[in-house]
Amino acid sequence: MGIRTLSLLLALVLVAFASRWYPDFKEGVEVSKSQNKLVMVYFYEEGCTYCKYMEEVVFIEPEVSDLMERFFVVVPIDVENPPKDLDRRFKAVGTPSFIIYDPFEDRVLLQIFGMQEADEFTQLLKRACSKSKRVNC
Repeated sequence: MGIRTLSLLLALVLVAFASRWYPDFKEGVEVSKSQNKLVMVYFYEEGCTYCKYMEEVVFIEPEVSDLMERFFVVVPIDVENPPKDLDRRFKAVGTPSFIIYDPFEDRVLLQIFGMQEADEFTQLLKRACSKSKRVNC
């Protein structure tokens, strides 16, 4: 297990109270449907300093973590080892990348690329929610 993987696991523990993360995409989709939430696919890679910033600074900001907890199921995907059954629509253009997916309508609501500050990321998550017919942030 590399340092990057350990760092991601630590970040996952830090936000465990803020939101559940599901490394298995299909499970994440099932949970999101049962909880009436959107799916946030988070693409990261080992050694990505911008990913680390998102995990250790942005995701734990109260407004961001609250939105993630209440309205999203997070599916982290390591771009160096993506699941073989991941839908072709969910491809990262770089890291960090985020795809906000509405499992009820089977459509991508928003793609976000790059590191964001907490206030920017909050607005982007809210914009994705505004495109959903079922979830309203």
